[in-house]
Order: sequence, then structure tokens, then C-alpha cells
Amino acid sequence: MTQLVLKNGQVVYHDGQKKEDILIRGGKISSVGRISSSNKNIKIIDCDHKLIFPGIIDAHTHMGIPIKSGVSADNFKTGSRSALNGGVTTIIDFTVLKQNQSLVDSIKERRKLAEESLIEVALHCNITRSNTDILKEIPKIISMGINSFKVFTTYREAGMRLNYKEIEEIAKIINDNDGLLMVHAEDNEIIENSFFPLFTKKLTHPKYHAIARPAEAEKIAIEKIANISEKTGCKIYIVHLNTSAGLQVAQQCKNMLIETCPQYLLLDDSVYNRVDGQMFVTSPPLRNQHDCMQLWEGVMNGAVDVIATDHCPFMLKDRPYGLLFQDIPNGIGGVETLFPIMLYQFIRRGINLSRLVELISTNPAKIFNLYPCKGNISPGANADLVIVDPNNISKDWTNKLVSVTDWNAFTEFPAIFPEKVIVGGKIIN
Repeated sequence: MTQLVLKNGQVVYHDGQKKEDILIRGGKISSVGRISSSNKNIKIIDCDHKLIFPGIIDAHTHMGIPIKSGVSADNFKTGSRSALNGGVTTIIDFTVLKQNQSLVDSIKERRKLAEESLIEVALHCNITRSNTDILKEIPKIISMGINSFKVFTTYREAGMRLNYKEIEEIAKIINDNDGLLMVHAEDNEIIENSFFPLFTKKLTHPKYHAIARPAEAEKIAIEKIANISEKTGCKIYIVHLNTSAGLQVAQQCKNMLIETCPQYLLLDDSVYNRVDGQMFVTSPPLRNQHDCMQLWEGVMNGAVDVIATDHCPFMLKDRPYGLLFQDIPNGIGGVETLFPIMLYQFIRRGINLSRLVELISTNPAKIFNLYPCKGNISPGANADLVIVDPNNISKDWTNKLVSVTDWNAFTEFPAIFPEKVIVGGKIIN
């Protein structure tokens, strides 16, 4: 059996860095430390002056899902190819619950679609309607190995919203079975009160998307979800948190985990005024610079637990200029640029790279039951690894992308792309 040694690399762990060798055998990490490479069956990769990270986990993607009148541009095959190019070796996607479909059948259907993925796909289970049969399925699904269930406090018009009473019932069952409740937290009543006065005016400017979904909607929804957590004991994971007010409320809840995304750290609502402003429409919307700054504080001080992408890209043709704001498909791609852009930002801002490993590898692995096989560089872990040269900074990197999409939200930001990506002990690029 041919073995692989990564020699003399600076290994970045969630709790520190160390110059070490990594021996890979049979798709697993066999040992870490000083490793002799005299064996003729050993292939050596010289990693001197390179950083070695555990494979990146994007804990929030939407491959090929229906949005308004269209479908997001990436399927599992194209999206996973992009993911690999950016150092993501595992994605966690979501089921889509169809009318009259059971939760278990929605999982089976999504797993079938995910078979074309080039990397491992785990799943969160969406619950977009609630009844006795749905509630009874939750313990069974947790016993199947899926511990995370997502609910929406908005999107009533799409038939996805659950009311807070329904969410509390679900939270109690999830807590009783040691699961995790994920919440898209925007209060539907606030959104509808803001939306309908604009709806009748035939407005096309993308800025109205943000006006129709005010920041207060997140704060109020998180307050109500925090109350449910206190009553049920259920651990809550707030997806794509995007406001400073929401962050303050979430930090006060002892059972609440916080996810944010690169778009809420790097982009603000001024981009809606660009000629391609409609391409930045996503839900929740982009906020102001103050919100961005406060989220960065949360990243640095430990308040934020995960950075994921909410990857849901569209082509330019899917969002032509002049659409009514409410008709613009929502979503931004990011799985290919998550690691390259965040790595550059952490280095530029002087943030410890172990914190980056926590946020985009170790924490998602621990939260979603993938640890210690993933999110970890130690004997027995999967040999999913990313090698980078931290000095190889790209300012014009669009030619490095393998995405099928023709637009990217982050082109103005420098990036550090992987030099090599290893998945299950195999060198991918």
C-alpha cells in the first residue's frame, strides 16, 4: 500500500499550530509528528513554508433547490467540484420537504441527488410543515444519524413558515432526543408589515428587498426563539445571523449557537446601488457597515460559532435588471470562495488562524456529529486536508474558479486558494 507523507508543514489545529509531518495510509491519518520517509512505498509532498488545514466543512449549502420560479445554479456535481477547488471537502445540505411527503422520504430523495457529489454530503432535515406524523418522525431521524432540523419563522407565502407554537412543539421533541434546532430567524409579521406597502408600487430597485426585510425582524425572531429555548431546554443554531442587534440577543441565550456568512462580514447594503445590485439579493438581506463590524467582533471574541456560506448561486440571466424586487430569486454563491477569502481576511486582520479552523472545520464537525473523523488532524481522522502557501495571494482570481456560474459576489476581495486538496488520502488538485 502506497503511503503519503506531508513533510515539514505548519499544521493549523483548532487550538494551535505546530510544524509537523502527517502520514496518510488507507484514506486516514495514520500518525502526526516527525515521520521517517525512507520507506520506498512512501510518496512525499514537501510542505515547507506551507500551511496545512483540516478539510473545510461548509455547514450550510443549497445545491439545486427551487427558489421562486427557478432553481439554484449548482447541482451536487457542479457545486462539489467548486467546493473542492476552494478547499471544502464536506458540505452539509438541506432536505426539501414536498407536499404530502414524509421527512424520511425527503431525506431519501435528497440523498439520491447527492450521490453525484464529488465530496461527502451530510444533511440537515428541513421541517416546513408540522403535524402529528411529522412530529413522530423526529426521534427516528435522530436515530438515523441526522441530528439537525431547520425551521423557518418566515416565508409564509411559500408555505415554509411555522408559527412559534409549532416551533416550540418541535423544539421539545428535538431536545428530548438530543437533537439540534436550526432556525431561519426573521419575524414574519414584521416582514409582511414592511413588505405590503412596497408590494403595490411596482418597485424594481434591489434596495427594496432589504427595506422589506428590516433588521428588526431578526432581533424579534431571535428573542422569541430564545424564549422557546429557555422553556424547552432545546439547543438552537441560528443560521446566517446578520445584524448586531440579533447578535446581542443571541449571545444572551445560553443554548444558542451562531452562524454567520462571508457576505454579512464583507458586504454591506451599499452594493444594492451597483449596476449589478440585483445579483446581491439574498435573504436575510445585506446590512450596514456597523453590522459588519459587530459581526467581525463576534468572530474574534468567540461569540460566532460557525462561518458557512448559505451557498445558493444564480446566473446573470436568472436575475435580469429591472425585475420587481419581490421577484428576484434570493441567494449568493460562496462554497468555492469561503476558505480562500476568509483565510486572506484572517491573515490581514491578524486573527489567529486556529480560530479560522474552529469556525469552518472543527466547530461544524462537532456540532453536526462529524467529529473526530472530520474537522480534526489526528490519527484515525479522515485524511481530508488542505495545503496552502500563505504568500500566494491573488487579487484577480476569477480565472481560478471552476464554478459553472458567471457571477461572483466577492471578486473585489483578495484570496489565497489552496495549492493542494486531499480527500480521503487522494490528491485532488
